[in-house]
Amino acid sequence: MVWQILQQGGVPVGLSPKPLQILYGHTDEIVSVTVSTELDMAVSGSRDGTVIIHTIRRGQYMRSLRPPCESSLPVTILNLAVSWEGHLIIHTSIESKSTLKDKNALHLYSVNGKHLCSENLKEQVTDLCVSGEYLVLGSVQGFLSIRDLYSLALCSSPIAMRVPVHCISVTKEGSHALVGLEDGKLIIVGVGKPAEMRSGQITRKLWGSSKRLTQISSGETEYNTQDQK
Repeated sequence: MVWQILQQGGVPVGLSPKPLQILYGHTDEIVSVTVSTELDMAVSGSRDGTVIIHTIRRGQYMRSLRPPCESSLPVTILNLAVSWEGHLIIHTSIESKSTLKDKNALHLYSVNGKHLCSENLKEQVTDLCVSGEYLVLGSVQGFLSIRDLYSLALCSSPIAMRVPVHCISVTKEGSHALVGLEDGKLIIVGVGKPAEMRSGQITRKLWGSSKRLTQISSGETEYNTQDQK
């Protein structure tokens, strides 16, 4: 279902009493959704292994996608993200097996539904979001990573949070990643300029401080975000 957010003076005040659209098409539980009001896209992913795209305003069916997978086992669409250009990033997982090389994978599609590339992952992604030309991911294994949107390749070594990542968001300016951890802590990571990300020079910041840190806080203790060499 697609709901309209009611606003007063530019401030959200609630939801409309009835959904704007009720969309159909999946044959199993829906576990991931994302929308782009600018591109008029409502995207849903399901345990049936498909991604379905509708328009928001009219609820019109656009297309269905089934990401490639070498295994014949059921695939679940766990996470979705849409870029400002309409590129669709899909995270798939074969939840019944833990030894397959393509158990977790990322897939990139164009706005027209063309499959552009895929990348197998060694980690279980918990959340992902797009910021400009970059994809930011968090994992159960406690890593925060930044990948190039168009190739899905890593831009720098993942940052160790040491605690499973629950959710992530990037500020409107693209200057900081807000990382929610499983232990209830919020870590703010300054991602720097694109040139810095390519060279792996990522600045870590805690609670918005402008001071550069080599350590971040977990409760009352501090730990290194990357192993010392």
